[in-house]
Amino acid sequence: MMKSHLSEGLYEKYGMRNLVVHKGDIVRVMRGKYRGHEGKVVEVNLKNMKIAVEGVTVRRTDNKSVQLWLDPSNVEILKLDLSDPKRKDKIHRIAEARRGEIIEEEEMEVEEEEEEEAEESEHEEEEVEVQEEEVSDDE
Repeated sequence: MMKSHLSEGLYEKYGMRNLVVHKGDIVRVMRGKYRGHEGKVVEVNLKNMKIAVEGVTVRRTDNKSVQLWLDPSNVEILKLDLSDPKRKDKIHRIAEARRGEIIEEEEMEVEEEEEEEAEESEHEEEEVEVQEEEVSDDE
């Protein structure tokens, strides 16, 4: 399996030590030259059991920058990509079974915060459009 350890915060939240790495997860490299580097998982190669992390690259002899493939056991997951509803449901089911409590309350708060941020950005865009119209009317 292509599993990686979860960070302490995620371990406390979900009660799981490791999870399968998916494209879009935010990870920290724990071993090797790029130790401490944090980035998004760009690609997952199931055939070779390796992952590519954003910003972890090597220069070839012709000066092209190429992704360095890492073993999933050498990274730690900092943030999960829960855009896939099946993955989100599976994680919640396992966590509830292990911890005996429902996690949805925390998720709802996060979703509400994201909605509020989206609304604020929409209002800012509308204000910019109104200001641009006023400037074009003055001309």
